Amino acid sequence: MEEIEDSLKALELKSQNPKIVKGLALLMFRMSRIEPPSSLDPITVREVIFSKTRVPPASPGERDEILEAVAKEMNSSVAEIRKAMYADKESEQILLSLPEITPDSLSRRFNSEQIETVMLKAKKIEITSPFNMPRIIRIARRLGLLYRATERDAVEISGPLSVTEGSERYGSSFALFTRQIMRVGEWQAEATVSLRDGKREKEYAYTINSSVSEYSDLPEEENHYGFVQSKEFVKLENGQVIFDYTFNVEGKSVNILVTRPRYYQEDHFTVRSAREQGINAEVFCIIRGNEKCPSGAICFKDSVDWIRAKEFLETKYSRKETNVERGPVKKIEEISEENRKKIFRHLEDLYPDSQAMVDYIEFMGLDASKTLEEAGFKVIWKGLKILVQK
Repeated sequence: MEEIEDSLKALELKSQNPKIVKGLALLMFRMSRIEPPSSLDPITVREVIFSKTRVPPASPGERDEILEAVAKEMNSSVAEIRKAMYADKESEQILLSLPEITPDSLSRRFNSEQIETVMLKAKKIEITSPFNMPRIIRIARRLGLLYRATERDAVEISGPLSVTEGSERYGSSFALFTRQIMRVGEWQAEATVSLRDGKREKEYAYTINSSVSEYSDLPEEENHYGFVQSKEFVKLENGQVIFDYTFNVEGKSVNILVTRPRYYQEDHFTVRSAREQGINAEVFCIIRGNEKCPSGAICFKDSVDWIRAKEFLETKYSRKETNVERGPVKKIEEISEENRKKIFRHLEDLYPDSQAMVDYIEFMGLDASKTLEEAGFKVIWKGLKILVQK
């Protein structure tokens, strides 16, 4: 890596804009396969070396003796100890392979990241779109961003610099938002960004539009275990909504919303409205950090666990489980063994949130008390409420 860094420095000196060289090199390194020169932990190796050297070795011979003692203690070789001593330094890393990427693709990715970098300095961004505003709002809600509608076809989204709590996490979500709206057609955005000019911060207006999609080298969103990104609006009595995904269970199409705690109640109401019209719909909630799962919600940590979501939907909507559609199931024993295990696993994930566990069981059309006992939990009644313990 040290040789590569020297070559890059020489290239920077020849370039009219060395920052571009640095940026392109950084992208290449990120996509490359790199590994340390040794599997030994370098910090541990250095600690053992320092424990055996009260004073620096006076000669190469003394140094070799110390390394031999360290190698013996760590059940390794002197050569391996030498490689491991500074294996955490960037210059010591070994480049195994480069990514297969064309110059055009690298250029597009560089331009895309340049846009992201500026947007991370945003205090706010106002987006207008004559046709795709519902989709843009869904992306913002799914990522937990703060927003308010300013006009029918416009929305203002709070930028990372306007958020004081959890700003790093919010900034990551905002970066994802910037990437994802590049997939959406016909929009324009004006961001208020704060940049340092010498010792002072100055505000600038930064305008971009959907033409930047040509810079994006992102593939279409993946099909996660049968979950397909929704593209059509669904008409409800109180308006129309675009769901995040659809999922097919034995010929039944289920519409999925992916939301965050601050928007859960609103999205739960949307799902309930859809069900009242005979439309199959579910809402999954993503929680991060110390956020609590809203009562009754089906939550996933950091991102949707598509396998578990698939299991849940197949359990609820499969023809074998028609009892869910007919009405409450009196006994957990009526559920197949495979689906019983899936329900029990999800209860383990929800524990110790008693209310969420009860809401989930009732949502599945089962008797809460008997199901909890069958799953190995202890049920304690506090008035009319159930307290779940192990």
